[in-house]
Amino acid sequence: MNWFLFFFALAVCLYTWINLAFLPKLSAPVHPSSLAICIPLRNEERNVQKLLDSLEAALTPGMHVYLYEDRSTDRTRELLLERIGQDERFTLIDGLDLPTNWAGKVHACHQLAQRTTEDYLLFLDADVTLSPDAIGRLYATLLTERAVFLSGFPSFPVPTFLGKCLIPMQHVLIAQHLPIPFRKVKHPAFAAANGMVVLVERSAYEQVGGHEKIRSALVDDLELCRAFKRNGWTTTLVHAAPVVSCDMYATNQEVWQGFLKNVFRGMNDSYIVGFYFLTFYLIQASLLPYLLVQPSWQVGAAWLLLHLARIRIDHAARIPNVWWLHPLATLLYVILLASAMIRSFRKREITWKGRTYS
Repeated sequence: MNWFLFFFALAVCLYTWINLAFLPKLSAPVHPSSLAICIPLRNEERNVQKLLDSLEAALTPGMHVYLYEDRSTDRTRELLLERIGQDERFTLIDGLDLPTNWAGKVHACHQLAQRTTEDYLLFLDADVTLSPDAIGRLYATLLTERAVFLSGFPSFPVPTFLGKCLIPMQHVLIAQHLPIPFRKVKHPAFAAANGMVVLVERSAYEQVGGHEKIRSALVDDLELCRAFKRNGWTTTLVHAAPVVSCDMYATNQEVWQGFLKNVFRGMNDSYIVGFYFLTFYLIQASLLPYLLVQPSWQVGAAWLLLHLARIRIDHAARIPNVWWLHPLATLLYVILLASAMIRSFRKREITWKGRTYS
């Protein structure tokens, strides 16, 4: 067992460091001549001011912002109207009733795309913050990668305890499982995306059917990426953390419920894949307890190797001072995934932002 844990951790560490070396860095900014920034908002009053501040600093000629106010029950619409006023760079779209068999965010993105005419569409979540050169660098990287779909994982402020443990696991999953050198392979199995930041070429987006094609998807980013790949288009995943950050969840409850709704859906509800991930991270979570009960140099080295891998991931993700929580983070991830799998097996409904999905 000691040697197994050592070689397991060595393989994970080597794979992580080598894999991340292939994650494309962003190109020098190129300003697009025709780009629509599409943002759905539902009960986002805590994010409106910061979002618009960063957008105003990032806009250049040729860009236009479309804001879909999705029937919020808080002050989102009021704050948007106060802030954008008569600014012609912004268009506010009032949300429609959610049709049957549509997921809320997917429907909002579809409505946004329908209102735009620009050559490129940048879909952003309302809780992101952009650096002033972010859009130009994302667009330039799309051209450099010769892709029509680009996405990337931002950095994450992690103010809550569960946030510190679970939110950075998104970067861990990419670094330890997605073969980044093959990110542009056109088979759907190599799909990887983050819906917080998705840049697409309009003509390709329309050819694959856009968000209408994935109308019921709760994990819309992966499903949209798979749609592009199924149609033979090149997609890519890039290093977005230097220019995009995202305040995902404000409370521990939001962290848990937010990930509970999509952690298993992102695996296509495959119990085989789910059990693989449970086993993989249960081994990592068990290292520290095993080291305390059965100390040996092999297990101690394994523990250090896993933390070296995690430090590399957190450095790339621009998330400081949470790597030491890795044993607890992997244990919580196992509990989260197991809970989601049980919920799926029992066919329990999922509630998010006041909407219920089967």
